[in-house]
Amino acid sequence: MSKFSFLTALFIILSITSSFSQQEKKLSIFSTPDTLQKKRALTVGITAATLYTGTIIGLNEFWYKGFPKTSFQTFNDWGEWENMDKYGHAFSAYFETKLFFHASRWTGLSSKKSTIAAIAFSTLAQTSIEVLDGHSARWGWSWHDVAYNTGGTLLFGIQQFVWEEQKIKMKFSYTPVSYSAETLSSNNQTSTIRDRAEESFGTGVAERLIKDYNAQTIWLSLNLQSIFASNNEKFPPWLNLAVGYGAENVLGAFGNGWVRSGERFNPANFERHQQLFFSFDIDLEKIPVRNKALRGLFKILNIIKIPSPTLEFNTLGQRNFHWLYF
Repeated sequence: MSKFSFLTALFIILSITSSFSQQEKKLSIFSTPDTLQKKRALTVGITAATLYTGTIIGLNEFWYKGFPKTSFQTFNDWGEWENMDKYGHAFSAYFETKLFFHASRWTGLSSKKSTIAAIAFSTLAQTSIEVLDGHSARWGWSWHDVAYNTGGTLLFGIQQFVWEEQKIKMKFSYTPVSYSAETLSSNNQTSTIRDRAEESFGTGVAERLIKDYNAQTIWLSLNLQSIFASNNEKFPPWLNLAVGYGAENVLGAFGNGWVRSGERFNPANFERHQQLFFSFDIDLEKIPVRNKALRGLFKILNIIKIPSPTLEFNTLGQRNFHWLYF
């Protein structure tokens, strides 16, 4: 949750400061200059440094401070939440790297230097949070988290170095889940799946967007024309093939049972499972538009998977077809 909030705040602040910063002479706010613009570089640098410092201090004061501290420790969290949180780590790192890359390019840095700066900033931000985890008695440094953070960062960075474009993009989709309010009984105590979901994922829209793993899908979206260059005339430039990962019926980190008023509840016929999706997608950055502001908007919205017909395979052995899946 803290990482997603960090990325969201970073995007908002960079967007606002970019829009209201003093423009270089005769340079459109939406243009990417060929040479370094000092005022833009100063804007991005101050914004990133301020946001980074404020976020780390804020997390330490308002999140980690509420839990006992310990000497640096590691822990193995593999398998928690059916590993949806790991794919969330990769997506966050990818998005953060992409965002800082474009902010750096907006200052006039070259593509190569912007890629290096973006990798460095993303690694610093993600690792700093892992260090805070490592000194918390409740959590610890997770090598799996670090691996997925690194994977997301390098997915962007390597493509930018090799191709100077993102042929494979990470995307995100979210579909709200309506949890059952059917009463469950245990020795005269009652609870519901909805109660447990609210306890785990919260009740507000923003909190659910961040924490409800049952509602999230993380995608790799492959641009067909870019990948199959020798036959690129066969595919529209905006057409992508997407592979997604999700989980369903997940109420707790390792299991679905919970305790309420001293009684344990474990709903029947509510089996956790993992999902693999195959779908089509649209690469909004490949849609030809002349308006620079609209192109910028498409670049931002391109982190969202477009609803499309989708084939699902899951670990229950089922195969499902969705006419329109988001």
